[in-house]
Amino acid sequence: MVTLKKFYMIRHGQSVANEGRYFSGNLDVELTDKGREQAKDAREHVEKLVHKPVQIVHSHLSRARDTATIINQNIGLPMTEMDLLGEHHFGDWERASWEEKRPLFMAGENPPNGETHDDFTARVKRGLNTALELEGPILIACHGGIFRAFYHLYDNLENFNRIENCRLYSFTPNESRSEFPWDIEKVG
Repeated sequence: MVTLKKFYMIRHGQSVANEGRYFSGNLDVELTDKGREQAKDAREHVEKLVHKPVQIVHSHLSRARDTATIINQNIGLPMTEMDLLGEHHFGDWERASWEEKRPLFMAGENPPNGETHDDFTARVKRGLNTALELEGPILIACHGGIFRAFYHLYDNLENFNRIENCRLYSFTPNESRSEFPWDIEKVG
């Protein structure tokens, strides 16, 4: 499925779409002031890691890129932009309210004129495997949908909880867990 290799992953800081409670998907929306502060707090957790990342891979969308840039401010790691790790393309649902469309989306309905769940999951799989080919451990700055697709690859959505903005997660391979071969730790 996904290359078994230690890595870190973080969802971007609060964006204007998060604050406004609407689907942004492939829309390039910026971080709020709160989102920038969340990224600064996350930077402190990254700086305290015993096994630090050696590079950062981030989505092409500014909310993830800006989060990565803020986290990287003091440590100066190489950064790689990767479109494959962009958020789900929500098509006609982009800019639609969460309250209106989220129940449909979570029930498995595909967004009209957007990316199907299966296509998105396949793209994320390619993106994660491409990123994990790099020297590591790496830190991936991305979107909540990337986490969801990662869990979906292993049919493990029942363990998927809402991913908080700028919460750092450590993924360590654990091959003894056949259903989901990763130990996940929240950092900070």
